[in-house]
Amino acid sequence: MPTEAAFFFAGLLFIAAALGYVFARLGQLDDEELGPSGLDYVRGLRFLLREQPDRALEAFTTPGELDEDTIETHFALGQLFRKRGEVERAIRVHRDLIDRPNLRRDHREQAQFALAEDYLSAGLFDRAETLLAELRGSPRQGIEALRRLIRLAELTHEWERAIELHRELEAVDRTAARSGRVAHYLCELAEQARLARNLPQAIAWLDRAAQARQDSVRLALVRAAVASDAGDHEQAIRCYQRVAEREPSLLVDVLPRLSAACRAAGRDADFSRFIEDLLAQDPRAARAVAFATILDPGINDPRALACLRDFIRADATLQALVDGERLASAPEAERAQALERVRRALRHMASAGRSYRCLECGYASASLQWQCPGCAAWDVVRPRVRLAFESGDR
Repeated sequence: MPTEAAFFFAGLLFIAAALGYVFARLGQLDDEELGPSGLDYVRGLRFLLREQPDRALEAFTTPGELDEDTIETHFALGQLFRKRGEVERAIRVHRDLIDRPNLRRDHREQAQFALAEDYLSAGLFDRAETLLAELRGSPRQGIEALRRLIRLAELTHEWERAIELHRELEAVDRTAARSGRVAHYLCELAEQARLARNLPQAIAWLDRAAQARQDSVRLALVRAAVASDAGDHEQAIRCYQRVAEREPSLLVDVLPRLSAACRAAGRDADFSRFIEDLLAQDPRAARAVAFATILDPGINDPRALACLRDFIRADATLQALVDGERLASAPEAERAQALERVRRALRHMASAGRSYRCLECGYASASLQWQCPGCAAWDVVRPRVRLAFESGDR
């Protein structure tokens, strides 16, 4: 997958090519044919190529007529400054374009959008929002302006505003309805209500989320948490089982919650049956069961403990640490005590080294987050089922 650095390098190549093209065209003309505006651009390009950005800016923002090539050079220059983190210079370039009275409407809207991007990069959200709101009805910039406004609402946790904006986006972009974002926004509101102990309101938000996306894994998890808070452990069990069956990559997170719900409902035997059925359907789930058993001291199901023993036997490092050959011939009580000691040690290691990773951009975090802090994609962060001494990206 291309990295951010690769995209940045590609952007620099594009901008360099654009600047070279304009420089070549203008460089073929003499001073009289160029006129004052053309001379300013030649000087600006030369300053830019000599890495004198302030003098280049002064030349580029000198009042004068702009043609198609010089306008595109303005945009390329502003983008270059923004990519390099020189946001103040990017703002100056785009403001200069907007302030020109004879600029065509499409170019003015493009400059407004670019300036909004500058403000977003600088953290000036209010200014960015004002510009983007003006562009919502633009035939050229409207869709992207709506997307940026939605992102702003996400950053500021204005979830009802995000829902409103996303519905507006869906009216002009049919693909937006398939993203599942509205269901996530409603789940965010449900989580807020649950934490405020307003369970009826949380349920109301979840019912709306179900209308937006019935098969949402997150919806089932939040509904399970609300059910547990309300003492409805039977519903919590059903929800957790549904998630475990639908999204095996979340087993490490779900199994401890399912185990707790079964204990609260007095249904330990049902948890055992679920583990048996799970392993019968997919033996590869044994690793996730073992890892969940390491993390949660409350899981004492015999089949789950067997998965933990198999996990230890399969790892040469762990076998050496616990003297696996000697333990295999030891009495049952001694083996059980040794297993519990190893389990506690592994729990400390797992808690220290456990991490989650975004499947899209690779961003690593210490907890499950429904929106990746790195790339802002939803429902792409998953646990890495591995211990600190293990290699690989499980």
